Amino acid sequence: MNKLLRICVASLFLAASVFLVVGQLHSAKAQGDNPSIASPVSAADEAAIRAILDRQTDAWNRHDMDAFVADAMPDVDWINVVGMHWKGRETVMKAHALLHKGMFANSRMRTPEITMMREIAPNVIVETHINRIEGVGALPSGAAYPDSGNLITMVFVKTQAGWRIAHAHNTTIAYDQAKKR
Repeated sequence: MNKLLRICVASLFLAASVFLVVGQLHSAKAQGDNPSIASPVSAADEAAIRAILDRQTDAWNRHDMDAFVADAMPDVDWINVVGMHWKGRETVMKAHALLHKGMFANSRMRTPEITMMREIAPNVIVETHINRIEGVGALPSGAAYPDSGNLITMVFVKTQAGWRIAHAHNTTIAYDQAKKR
């Protein structure tokens, strides 16, 4: 009975693996057939978005949170590293301003690393980068701020005024946790 069970489990595993591989190949083909799913970003659009990231870095380092959110949509959604969901540019600005009076008061944001962009629909670009902040004070718990960096994904929408941040999600990179797996 045990042998039969092992054979059934192995067969199911093999079938699931084949299903996943075929699904991945189909997905890759579908993306190739429909450029709007993952179109390359034009050099001009990439430069415009990189300029926004540079402005944000500069604003962070000057602790000017009005400037930090200047390129955000009025109804932006922003999820921070601990899962707080801030809705609206004004809320995002006030939350960051409060943090810059505390743990981020002496911080400096480094230039974003490994920026990746892809157009997922006309005038909609998803951008992901690694961000590192130096000189951060202790967390409210008293623990040190993680130096592993943050992975940030932003959704940019092209408006009449130019590219704007419609959504941002910031996650602490847990290198130690990844190594344990």
